Amino acid sequence: MAYEKEKKDVLDLSNQNLKEVPKSILKNLKLRELNLSDNQLTALPDFITELKYLEVLHLRGNNFTSVPEFLLQFRYLKTLSLSENQLEIIPESFSALTNLKELGFGANPLVEFPQWLDKLYALRDLAIFSLKLKQVPEVVTRIKYLEVLSLDGNQLESLPANFANLRYLKELWAADNSFEYLPENFGKLHQLEKINFGNGQLKYLPESFGELRRLEWLSVDGNNLQELPSTIGLLHSLTFLDLSYNKISSFPSSFFRLHRESLEIWFNGNLYTEETKVLLKNAFPGINEDELEEEDPESEEYKHLEDTFESPLNNSMASELGTAGSETNNGCSALALFIGGIIFLGGIVFYTAVLRKKDPIIEAHNEAVEAYNEVVNSYELQRDVILKKNKTILVYTNDTSLLEAHISPNIEVYENPYAPSYTNIQSKTEALIELLNDKSLGYQVVLDNGRVQLIQGYFYDSVFPPKTMKKYRLLADYKMSAREKEYKKKSMAKHPYIEYIKKTDTVYNTEGAVLSHEELVNRKMNSGIHRLMAPLIDLDNEEYYFYFSPYDNNYSKQEFLEAIEDFKVMFLKEHKKKDLGTVREIAIKIN
Repeated sequence: MAYEKEKKDVLDLSNQNLKEVPKSILKNLKLRELNLSDNQLTALPDFITELKYLEVLHLRGNNFTSVPEFLLQFRYLKTLSLSENQLEIIPESFSALTNLKELGFGANPLVEFPQWLDKLYALRDLAIFSLKLKQVPEVVTRIKYLEVLSLDGNQLESLPANFANLRYLKELWAADNSFEYLPENFGKLHQLEKINFGNGQLKYLPESFGELRRLEWLSVDGNNLQELPSTIGLLHSLTFLDLSYNKISSFPSSFFRLHRESLEIWFNGNLYTEETKVLLKNAFPGINEDELEEEDPESEEYKHLEDTFESPLNNSMASELGTAGSETNNGCSALALFIGGIIFLGGIVFYTAVLRKKDPIIEAHNEAVEAYNEVVNSYELQRDVILKKNKTILVYTNDTSLLEAHISPNIEVYENPYAPSYTNIQSKTEALIELLNDKSLGYQVVLDNGRVQLIQGYFYDSVFPPKTMKKYRLLADYKMSAREKEYKKKSMAKHPYIEYIKKTDTVYNTEGAVLSHEELVNRKMNSGIHRLMAPLIDLDNEEYYFYFSPYDNNYSKQEFLEAIEDFKVMFLKEHKKKDLGTVREIAIKIN
């Protein structure tokens, strides 16, 4: 969000004309994201494996001819972009990267498509564009929980019937292909939200298309559609529809039952009948009549207009001026200057009269920015007051590594990439206003141990009543046993739609619980759910770390030290002979 600082664990070296990866990237061994896209790299150095916490690696747009095997050492890797290189093979050994959620290897001269992709159980986003594929590889339809699939720029002649197996697919990008029809069962892809079939050969959309009730964004521009399915009116979630440059002459009656108030639609370049034009004008009062006329982007007139506005003096005039004699050349030069001056003055008049005319969208954007900036000033004042009172957080832990902590507003804002910019700015403004007015929201205190970020507690800009219950947060981060790993994989496979399972990996696990002062003193959980959620601390596991701290800023240091003693008796009594932990005071930063 705009009110947060740029993350320190991200390094962007894209578009630097690099031929080698500089060793200076090791200055921050806690890097989580490294972008080396669009350089001239042909190999990666071995020292890159020292970035043990790397989660995102972008290698797109280089000159790699092979993928180095040592990338397998990145056990936390979730995103790997290999597109637009010179790769002929993606090694099967990469099936071991079971935490990968996003993988792209489009626009490579592959001689063999990887048949092991379905072993990447966490894979949600696959980019296989521009690979000259004529059919969708069978293995792709077996990636059960795929959510985003990019097939743009291939030579696909059809989509198979078993394409409907991808029942969790949310986004399908398949522009610039050759298929004319979709399978009749295409509507079984009930989770689809965005589809791009632009610049293709589609002649027909199946009636099952109306079953895509979650579809928000659809582009079928530049195809050969003559009509739309009669079920098109059932797509009530649509906010964007591009039908331009097809052969549509009329619409089914259900089309006019779409939610037109919230729908951005492109009509131009079709073969509408006069009757259809009347219907469209009545249904969409703001429509420009020119949009309903047939356009041919290849016509001579269209190209002439394009050439005319490409430069003040068109190419033919420049040629004539260049080939004339000196006397004629001088005259033509004067004429050219005169014409150029007229065009320049005309441009100024046009700019003043038209371009500087107040556009309602621009006005709305400017107003939204002004309102947002005012609210941000208030937000920063409140945040600084809280930080002045709460400069550190106390944590009792057995983790001796470098720990960092920061606060962030306890709000969530969804940004719609297809909505006008000012609406997203307004959403952020409203969220910050709610934060300022509702003191129960507060600020999250996030603890970063180098592997994960843990919400350790909350700070509030309010006075706690004298009898407010003291609460504490216990979190654990550890490497799972073989049995736990197997159970986790089965849970992810069985319940892919459950959010907390989707966010976990299959190597490490985090658990946590909120404990009341009463529970600590009595050495007993008050509810079954607390007993279920509380971590079972296992210090025999060398990669097990616990973090115990106040849940909010309603505590004194002495109270917390007393709570630690209760915590030890309740959770660590089986580990008395071990080095249990220390109290660490960690400075709070602004993220």
